Amino acid sequence: MRSADFYSVLGVDRAATDEEIRRAFRRLVRELHPDGQAGEGADPERLREVLEAYSVLGRRDRRAAYDQALRRAEATSLLWADFPSRVAPSRPGWSVVDDPEILRTLFRWWFP
Repeated sequence: MRSADFYSVLGVDRAATDEEIRRAFRRLVRELHPDGQAGEGADPERLREVLEAYSVLGRRDRRAAYDQALRRAEATSLLWADFPSRVAPSRPGWSVVDDPEILRTLFRWWFP
């Protein structure tokens, strides 16, 4: 299963230095590579995830772009995180259409 966060794949903090990222990558490759553990700790799928994460975080330009995309995604998710609770109170059988105030807010160009 793929992880959405490359930092968690490598097991480092987002404020980690390039050296810490490189060390974490090398440690994980030693643990997960089939040649390194004689087949006992080998996990090819996890190794692919680690390689993909390091291909992004190991280069400064790609890491900067990835961090910017993460910040943008977090800002968007925080913006919409409580949207259902603001729009639809938890009442059984309730709908947005049942509340004329919400309809006026959503379609203010239609309702004077």
